[in-house]
Amino acid sequence: MSNWEDFEVDCTNYLNKNFNNYAKFIHKGGSDSTTPDIFVETNNKNFYIEAKHSPAQCGQFVLIPNIQTSLFEYSKKNIVKLNIYSKKIMEYMNNYFDEFREAGTAGKDINIPNSSNIFSNWIINAYKEKGIKFIITNDYVILPIEKFNNYFYVSAKYRIKRSGSSSVGANKVHSILNYINSCNYNVNDFRIDNSKLFITSNECLHNKRFIFQQYEYMFSQRNDEFEIRKLSNTYNANVIFSIHKKDCVSGLSNDEFIKFLS
Repeated sequence: MSNWEDFEVDCTNYLNKNFNNYAKFIHKGGSDSTTPDIFVETNNKNFYIEAKHSPAQCGQFVLIPNIQTSLFEYSKKNIVKLNIYSKKIMEYMNNYFDEFREAGTAGKDINIPNSSNIFSNWIINAYKEKGIKFIITNDYVILPIEKFNNYFYVSAKYRIKRSGSSSVGANKVHSILNYINSCNYNVNDFRIDNSKLFITSNECLHNKRFIFQQYEYMFSQRNDEFEIRKLSNTYNANVIFSIHKKDCVSGLSNDEFIKFLS
Protein backbone atom coordinates (compact mmCIF):
# COMPACT_ATOMS: atom_id res chain seq x y z
CA MET A 1 0.00 0.00 0.00
CA SER A 2 0.98 3.65 -0.36
CA ASN A 3 2.42 5.47 2.66
CA TRP A 4 -0.80 7.42 3.22
CA GLU A 5 -2.82 4.20 3.07
CA ASP A 6 -0.48 2.58 5.59
CA PHE A 7 -0.96 5.59 7.84
CA GLU A 8 -4.76 5.31 7.69
CA VAL A 9 -4.57 1.64 8.67
CA ASP A 10 -2.01 2.33 11.41
CA CYS A 11 -4.20 5.07 12.87
CA THR A 12 -7.25 2.79 12.84
CA ASN A 13 -5.27 0.09 14.64
CA TYR A 14 -3.95 2.61 17.16
CA LEU A 15 -7.45 3.89 17.95
CA ASN A 16 -8.87 0.39 18.35
CA LYS A 17 -5.97 -0.63 20.59
CA ASN A 18 -6.23 2.38 22.91
CA PHE A 19 -9.93 3.27 22.89
CA ASN A 20 -11.75 0.02 22.08
CA ASN A 21 -13.62 0.15 25.41
CA TYR A 22 -15.38 3.31 24.29
CA ALA A 23 -15.86 3.01 20.52
CA LYS A 24 -15.35 0.90 17.42
CA PHE A 25 -13.07 2.31 14.71
CA ILE A 26 -13.44 1.09 11.11
CA HIS A 27 -11.10 1.98 8.23
CA LYS A 28 -13.16 3.37 5.34
CA GLY A 29 -10.85 5.60 3.30
CA GLY A 30 -8.39 4.30 0.72
CA SER A 31 -8.42 5.64 -2.83
CA ASP A 32 -12.03 6.85 -2.57
CA SER A 33 -11.46 10.49 -1.57
CA THR A 34 -15.21 11.09 -1.14
CA THR A 35 -15.32 8.79 1.91
CA PRO A 36 -13.71 9.90 5.21
CA ASP A 37 -10.90 7.68 6.47
CA ILE A 38 -12.11 6.23 9.79
CA PHE A 39 -15.71 5.58 10.86
CA VAL A 40 -16.31 5.83 14.62
CA GLU A 41 -19.22 4.04 16.24
CA THR A 42 -20.05 4.67 19.91
CA ASN A 43 -23.03 3.78 22.06
CA ASN A 44 -24.71 7.14 21.46
CA LYS A 45 -23.20 8.72 18.31
CA ASN A 46 -21.38 8.01 15.06
CA PHE A 47 -18.87 10.25 13.29
CA TYR A 48 -15.64 10.21 11.26
CA ILE A 49 -11.95 10.86 11.83
CA GLU A 50 -9.65 11.93 8.99
CA ALA A 51 -6.05 10.64 8.99
CA LYS A 52 -3.47 13.11 7.64
CA HIS A 53 0.27 12.48 7.83
CA SER A 54 1.83 15.94 7.52
CA PRO A 55 2.71 17.31 5.04
CA ALA A 56 -0.33 16.29 3.01
CA GLN A 57 -2.99 17.40 0.57
CA CYS A 58 -6.24 18.24 2.31
CA GLY A 59 -9.23 18.80 0.04
CA GLN A 60 -9.87 20.33 -3.37
CA PHE A 61 -12.53 21.74 -5.66
CA VAL A 62 -12.77 22.25 -9.42
CA LEU A 63 -12.87 25.68 -11.05
CA ILE A 64 -13.55 26.00 -14.77
CA PRO A 65 -12.10 29.04 -16.57
CA ASN A 66 -14.64 30.79 -18.82
CA ILE A 67 -12.58 32.44 -21.57
CA GLN A 68 -15.48 34.62 -22.77
CA THR A 69 -16.19 36.21 -19.38
CA SER A 70 -12.62 35.95 -17.98
CA LEU A 71 -14.11 34.48 -14.81
CA PHE A 72 -13.78 31.15 -13.02
CA GLU A 73 -16.91 29.04 -12.62
CA TYR A 74 -17.56 26.63 -9.76
CA SER A 75 -18.03 23.15 -11.24
CA LYS A 76 -21.42 21.52 -10.69
CA LYS A 77 -19.58 18.25 -10.07
CA ASN A 78 -17.94 19.52 -6.87
CA ILE A 79 -19.01 17.55 -3.82
CA VAL A 80 -18.47 20.48 -1.44
CA LYS A 81 -21.08 23.18 -1.93
CA LEU A 82 -20.05 26.70 -2.94
CA ASN A 83 -19.49 28.72 0.25
CA ILE A 84 -18.13 32.09 1.34
CA TYR A 85 -14.56 30.76 1.48
CA SER A 86 -14.52 29.33 -2.05
CA LYS A 87 -16.17 32.57 -3.24
CA LYS A 88 -13.32 34.62 -1.72
CA ILE A 89 -10.78 32.40 -3.46
CA MET A 90 -12.61 32.75 -6.77
CA GLU A 91 -12.81 36.55 -6.42
CA TYR A 92 -9.05 36.71 -5.90
CA MET A 93 -8.33 34.39 -8.83
CA ASN A 94 -10.65 36.35 -11.11
CA ASN A 95 -8.43 39.40 -10.54
CA TYR A 96 -5.53 37.42 -12.05
CA PHE A 97 -7.56 35.34 -14.48
CA ASP A 98 -4.99 35.00 -17.29
CA GLU A 99 -2.22 33.98 -14.90
CA PHE A 100 -4.28 31.28 -13.20
CA ARG A 101 -5.88 29.82 -16.31
CA GLU A 102 -2.40 29.12 -17.68
CA ALA A 103 -1.30 27.39 -14.47
CA GLY A 104 -1.02 23.94 -16.11
CA THR A 105 0.15 20.83 -14.25
CA ALA A 106 2.88 22.76 -12.42
CA GLY A 107 0.22 24.94 -10.82
CA LYS A 108 0.16 28.48 -9.43
CA ASP A 109 0.12 29.37 -5.73
CA ILE A 110 -2.94 31.24 -4.43
CA ASN A 111 -1.43 34.03 -2.31
CA ILE A 112 -4.67 35.62 -1.19
CA PRO A 113 -4.54 37.98 1.84
CA ASN A 114 -5.48 36.22 5.10
CA SER A 115 -4.97 32.96 3.20
CA SER A 116 -4.44 30.61 6.14
CA ASN A 117 -7.73 31.54 7.80
CA ILE A 118 -9.67 31.34 4.53
CA PHE A 119 -8.16 28.00 3.53
CA SER A 120 -8.56 26.55 7.04
CA ASN A 121 -12.21 27.57 7.19
CA TRP A 122 -12.84 25.98 3.79
CA ILE A 123 -11.38 22.70 5.09
CA ILE A 124 -13.35 22.90 8.36
CA ASN A 125 -16.57 23.52 6.44
CA ALA A 126 -15.90 20.66 3.99
CA TYR A 127 -15.02 18.21 6.76
CA LYS A 128 -18.07 19.11 8.82
CA GLU A 129 -20.27 18.40 5.79
CA LYS A 130 -18.80 14.87 5.76
CA GLY A 131 -19.40 14.34 9.49
CA ILE A 132 -15.68 14.54 10.40
CA LYS A 133 -15.08 15.57 14.02
CA PHE A 134 -11.33 15.03 14.40
CA ILE A 135 -8.07 14.73 12.53
CA ILE A 136 -5.42 12.25 13.58
CA THR A 137 -1.95 13.24 12.41
CA ASN A 138 1.76 12.51 13.00
CA ASP A 139 2.53 10.60 16.23
CA TYR A 140 -1.19 9.80 16.52
CA VAL A 141 -2.01 13.32 17.74
CA ILE A 142 -5.81 13.77 17.76
CA LEU A 143 -7.07 17.25 16.91
CA PRO A 144 -10.62 18.68 16.95
CA ILE A 145 -11.58 19.96 13.50
CA GLU A 146 -12.82 23.32 14.84
CA LYS A 147 -9.26 24.38 15.76
CA PHE A 148 -7.69 23.40 12.45
CA ASN A 149 -5.91 26.73 11.95
CA ASN A 150 -4.19 26.38 15.34
CA TYR A 151 -2.52 23.16 14.28
CA PHE A 152 -1.61 23.49 10.59
CA TYR A 153 -0.08 25.87 8.10
CA VAL A 154 -2.39 25.77 5.06
CA SER A 155 -1.56 26.71 1.47
CA ALA A 156 -3.41 26.34 -1.82
CA LYS A 157 -2.49 25.96 -5.46
CA TYR A 158 -4.50 25.96 -8.69
CA ARG A 159 -3.34 23.24 -11.08
CA ILE A 160 -4.44 20.65 -13.60
CA LYS A 161 -4.99 17.24 -12.06
CA ARG A 162 -6.61 14.08 -13.33
CA SER A 163 -9.82 13.30 -11.43
CA GLY A 164 -10.11 10.19 -9.29
CA SER A 165 -11.12 6.58 -9.75
CA SER A 166 -14.38 4.66 -9.56
CA SER A 167 -15.61 1.09 -9.40
CA VAL A 168 -15.57 -0.79 -12.69
CA GLY A 169 -19.38 -0.82 -13.03
CA ALA A 170 -21.78 -3.73 -12.86
CA ASN A 171 -22.02 -4.08 -16.65
CA LYS A 172 -18.22 -4.33 -17.03
CA VAL A 173 -17.32 -6.70 -14.20
CA HIS A 174 -17.31 -9.97 -16.12
CA SER A 175 -15.68 -8.62 -19.29
CA ILE A 176 -12.88 -7.04 -17.24
CA LEU A 177 -12.41 -10.26 -15.28
CA ASN A 178 -12.12 -12.21 -18.56
CA TYR A 179 -9.59 -9.68 -19.83
CA ILE A 180 -7.47 -9.95 -16.67
CA ASN A 181 -7.45 -13.74 -16.96
CA SER A 182 -6.42 -13.50 -20.63
CA CYS A 183 -3.44 -11.33 -19.66
CA ASN A 184 -1.94 -14.06 -17.47
CA TYR A 185 -2.22 -12.17 -14.20
CA ASN A 186 -1.86 -14.66 -11.36
CA VAL A 187 -5.48 -14.60 -10.14
CA ASN A 188 -6.26 -17.05 -7.34
CA ASP A 189 -9.87 -16.04 -6.76
CA PHE A 190 -12.33 -13.20 -7.29
CA ARG A 191 -15.49 -11.76 -5.83
CA ILE A 192 -18.07 -9.26 -7.09
CA ASP A 193 -19.68 -6.74 -4.75
CA ASN A 194 -22.37 -4.86 -6.70
CA SER A 195 -20.33 -2.76 -9.16
CA LYS A 196 -16.96 -3.61 -7.59
CA LEU A 197 -14.53 -6.33 -8.66
CA PHE A 198 -11.99 -7.82 -6.23
CA ILE A 199 -9.32 -10.43 -6.92
CA THR A 200 -6.74 -12.26 -4.83
CA SER A 201 -3.26 -12.96 -6.12
CA ASN A 202 0.18 -14.06 -4.97
CA GLU A 203 1.66 -11.29 -7.12
CA CYS A 204 2.25 -7.74 -5.87
CA LEU A 205 -0.27 -6.06 -8.20
CA HIS A 206 -0.87 -2.83 -6.27
CA ASN A 207 -0.87 0.22 -8.60
CA LYS A 208 -0.31 -1.90 -11.72
CA ARG A 209 -2.39 -0.59 -14.65
CA PHE A 210 -3.89 -1.86 -17.89
CA ILE A 211 -5.97 -0.50 -20.77
CA PHE A 212 -9.33 -2.05 -21.62
CA GLN A 213 -11.73 -0.59 -24.21
CA GLN A 214 -10.08 2.88 -24.17
CA TYR A 215 -10.14 3.20 -20.37
CA GLU A 216 -7.28 2.76 -17.92
CA TYR A 217 -7.74 0.49 -14.90
CA MET A 218 -5.62 -0.05 -11.81
CA PHE A 219 -5.16 -2.75 -9.16
CA SER A 220 -5.60 -1.16 -5.71
CA GLN A 221 -4.77 -3.18 -2.59
CA ARG A 222 -7.54 -3.70 -0.05
CA ASN A 223 -6.15 -5.73 2.85
CA ASP A 224 -5.50 -9.22 1.42
CA GLU A 225 -7.13 -8.61 -1.97
CA PHE A 226 -7.05 -6.13 -4.85
CA GLU A 227 -9.92 -3.99 -6.11
CA ILE A 228 -9.92 -3.13 -9.81
CA ARG A 229 -10.49 0.62 -10.15
CA LYS A 230 -11.43 2.56 -13.29
CA LEU A 231 -9.31 5.70 -13.72
CA SER A 232 -10.90 8.85 -15.06
CA ASN A 233 -9.95 10.20 -18.49
CA THR A 234 -10.86 13.70 -17.32
CA TYR A 235 -8.23 16.26 -16.38
CA ASN A 236 -9.70 18.99 -14.17
CA ALA A 237 -8.28 22.29 -12.96
CA ASN A 238 -8.40 22.12 -9.17
CA VAL A 239 -7.84 24.39 -6.23
CA ILE A 240 -5.83 21.99 -4.05
CA PHE A 241 -5.17 22.61 -0.35
CA SER A 242 -1.99 21.43 1.37
CA ILE A 243 -1.21 21.31 5.09
CA HIS A 244 1.93 21.24 7.20
CA LYS A 245 1.72 20.56 10.94
CA LYS A 246 2.96 23.38 13.18
CA ASP A 247 5.72 22.61 15.67
CA CYS A 248 4.97 21.81 19.32
CA VAL A 249 1.26 21.15 18.70
CA SER A 250 -0.50 19.38 21.57
CA GLY A 251 -3.66 17.49 20.72
CA LEU A 252 -6.34 16.09 22.96
CA SER A 253 -5.29 14.07 25.97
CA ASN A 254 -6.56 10.50 26.18
CA ASP A 255 -8.98 11.56 28.91
CA GLU A 256 -10.36 14.41 26.78
CA PHE A 257 -10.91 12.10 23.81
CA ILE A 258 -12.49 9.42 26.00
CA LYS A 259 -14.86 12.04 27.44
CA PHE A 260 -16.05 12.85 23.91
CA LEU A 261 -16.50 9.17 23.07
CA SER A 262 -18.44 8.41 26.27
